This record gives sequence, structure tokens and C-alpha cells, in this order.
Amino acid sequence: MRTVVITGGTDGIGRGLARTHLGRGDRVVTVGTDKAKAEPGALFLRADLELIDDRRLIDRLSAELDTIDVLVLGARFQRSRRTETADGSESNFALSYLSRFLLSHGLAGLLGRAADPVVLNLGGAGCFGPPRWDALQQRTRYQGLTAMIRAGILNAALAVDFVGRHPSIQYVLNFPGTVATSFAGDYDEAEAAQIGRLRATGKPVETAVGEILPFLDSGALAHPVALSEGVAIPLDPQASSPADARRLHDYTREVLAR
Repeated sequence: MRTVVITGGTDGIGRGLARTHLGRGDRVVTVGTDKAKAEPGALFLRADLELIDDRRLIDRLSAELDTIDVLVLGARFQRSRRTETADGSESNFALSYLSRFLLSHGLAGLLGRAADPVVLNLGGAGCFGPPRWDALQQRTRYQGLTAMIRAGILNAALAVDFVGRHPSIQYVLNFPGTVATSFAGDYDEAEAAQIGRLRATGKPVETAVGEILPFLDSGALAHPVALSEGVAIPLDPQASSPADARRLHDYTREVLAR
């Protein structure tokens, strides 16, 4: 029996993975904001991952679990308008990147106790170029869809830095393509119409889950691994520079120390 922790586990691919692992007899912990949406049989933990309260979540998981075999980082909430959290970070940066940084590093000890630990980051496949150092939190010229791409770029650098510090833990970046999920977010009229079209044309969640599972089960992959709709692809050299990865790590530590 494996222990699987899933942020964003009450919707879309995250919930699909929760359902699959519960069906296998695994222990599943889902993290979200709405217990009513959690998959029956999963342990639900409430957390607002836009806020820097991940440390409390890490403490609770560390108290309740002996090990983590699979950590799925899937929480997302898209906004058409730039919004800052109570901590002063741009909301998409906070949820789609910063929470993934905190949880992956904060739970590395529990992951390290597993036989074949793996982190799955549903934040992009590392093929969009280097970080935009002048606009990491998009204080000017914000655009909602661009914000998601920028978070994917940061998550590629996070993966490169993480495996350098924790070489025994597999790290999988995933770009699922268009999937028929709720696309949780707060949209203006133009983006709402675009999201409606994506919902109508996206592939089923079960298909996206099936594309991912072989890479969670293999236990013997190069790392980090980038997936694009179930196919392993090379990390863009511009997105996987060790120097950029270290620079982003240092920047993130500065943000967390404020």
C-alpha cells in the first residue's frame, strides 16, 4: 500500500488520481478547501495554499504520516485580473509555484523514507523558456493565461533545483493538454468564453490520468522527467539551467523570509 498526498485533489486530474489510488487500496490524503468535493475514502485536509500556511500543513502531515510515496502538486486557481494574497504575493505565483516549492522541500523527509518516492507537479512540462526575471510576479502587464505559463516556467526550474538537492526523489513535470475539468478560477468575459470552449473540447480526466500513471509507477526514470500528454520530452535547456534554478531558489527563500 502506498501513501499518496494530493493538493488540488478535489477536482480534475487530482481527484481522478485520488480515485485511482483509492481503487488500488492506497492511502490517499487530499488537500483542498471544500471537503464536500473530496473523493470518498480519502483523508481530507483543509488548507488555503495561496497563503504561506503550508508550514502548518507540512507539520500536520509530518505528525500523521510515516512516509509519502507519491506527492501530487496540483492546486490551481486562475484569475483574469492580478490579485495579491494577504502575504503580498501575486496569487497565481503563490498557489501555482510557491506552494509547490514549500511542500516539495518541506515533505522531502517523508518522501525520502519511501522505496521509490515521486513528486508529480501538474504545473507544466518545462518547454517555455527561462524565467522572466523582470516579471516573476507580473506587477505590470498581467494576463491570466500568461500567468499560468509563467508558473510552469518556474516549476521547471524548481524541479531542476529539487532533484539536485534530493537526488533519490523522482520529479515528474506534467503538461496534460486540454482536459475537461472545472477550470476553477475567476474570469473576465473574454477568458470565461475561452474556458467554456476548453471545457467542451477537452479530453476526459480518465484519459489524462492514464497518461500519467506509468510514470508514477515505474520507479526507474531519469530525472527530472517532463511529460507532454503522456509522452516524455526533453527539458528545454533554457528552462533547465542549473544557474537559473539556484537563482530562483534563492529568490524564493527571500520571498518566504519577508
